[in-house]
Amino acid sequence: MSSSVEDRGGTVLRGAQAAGGITLVLYYAERAPLRAAIADHLYAFQRYGGRPSIYLNLAVRSIPTWIDRLEVDLVVFHTVLLAQRWQPLVFRRLIRKLEPVRRLRCRKVAIPQDEFIQTDLLVEFLRRFEVDHVLSCAPESEWRTIYGALLDGPTSFTRVLTGYIEPASLARIDRLAATAGERTIDIGYRAWRPEYWLGRHGLLKGQIAELFASHAAARGLGADISLRDDDTLLGDDWYRFLLRTRWTIGAEGGASLIDRDGSLRERTRAYRVAYPEATFEEVEAACFPDRDGSLGLAAISPRHLEACMTRTAQVLVEGSYNGVLEAGVHYLPLRRDFSNIEEMLDLMSDEALRTQLADRAYRDIVASRRYESSVFVHAILAGIDTAPAGSPPGVVERALGAWERRLDRPSWLFVIVKQRLRPVVRTILERTGLLRPLLRLRSRARDRAEG
Repeated sequence: MSSSVEDRGGTVLRGAQAAGGITLVLYYAERAPLRAAIADHLYAFQRYGGRPSIYLNLAVRSIPTWIDRLEVDLVVFHTVLLAQRWQPLVFRRLIRKLEPVRRLRCRKVAIPQDEFIQTDLLVEFLRRFEVDHVLSCAPESEWRTIYGALLDGPTSFTRVLTGYIEPASLARIDRLAATAGERTIDIGYRAWRPEYWLGRHGLLKGQIAELFASHAAARGLGADISLRDDDTLLGDDWYRFLLRTRWTIGAEGGASLIDRDGSLRERTRAYRVAYPEATFEEVEAACFPDRDGSLGLAAISPRHLEACMTRTAQVLVEGSYNGVLEAGVHYLPLRRDFSNIEEMLDLMSDEALRTQLADRAYRDIVASRRYESSVFVHAILAGIDTAPAGSPPGVVERALGAWERRLDRPSWLFVIVKQRLRPVVRTILERTGLLRPLLRLRSRARDRAEG
């Protein structure tokens, strides 16, 4: 099995001095609370960095012009910040908002995910902010396709997982398991309905949902499978669901098509609006002929680790899963053409096999502690200079306390209030007849900006 962090060229982030400085973690969250896996990933630096860390939510805050007074020695551009490039206009506003960070002479780390979309914008960002190190979820074989000439410069790359195991969440799962009762769901699954512009690999998550739902019904199995947004389960509700589930299904995350500027996505969506019954092959021929397979981005998902944590057995589309999960050892492998679906369903009736797979996955992946958040953070921070030169005792602690009080807590309150007020404001605008004119104005403004 692989380690949880794969580094190219030796120790990550060389050239530092001693421990004790401030890590500034920049993120963007309009909703609260965050999904458990995202929150665990986000706050890992605070929990395991062994150094003070400041978290700044740019959805509701700006970076003060006096940021350089804190002598921050490490900036982390987190996944939930870089994910805003799905909305290019929002992301470009963020780039302007982040301008004070460009002046910081310190190490800068980026943790991008979904490296199949708006890659030109991502590379532009990494260059502009002189990011020293990229923690990529893509296989090393795909870095040249995604990042191009950036690989030839000073920026270094490390492959990491999309998520890690958080001991606090594991302890919470253990408490929930005590009252979870019997596993009454034979096959449980949640995913979002993938779109054609992700390529054939991206479609797997939706295809297996439909496949297992129909076969489960034919065999009289109790299945709870959904691709509907309304059926999304968050936080402990997701863990409770897995604890009631005997088997879950899945496929590696990622895509087999790269969309550098978002144009493939827009072209595909427009075509499907015009031809809603079009097959994938028809859409491919019209929108991205001979492009599928231009990227081989496949990676293990946090959902696979969460299944291991809850001792839920897995049937997964065959793949590498970052070398963490092994076919026949930790999961039952479903062929990519689904030709062995009946065999899989027969094996799923074997309770002894289910228990064996789930227990082995728990022992090898969870109990081994090789894939915990602390391993991720310690590997990334290894060798970083963390002590601001000439910083007197107590300065770091006072700065951290002030920022925590002024930024983190109020920002979450602001997010929650904003969520509650949005539907109220929308209702008022609808009743006064102002909503449609405002939406038309916003649409025209976006068209002008993108044009």
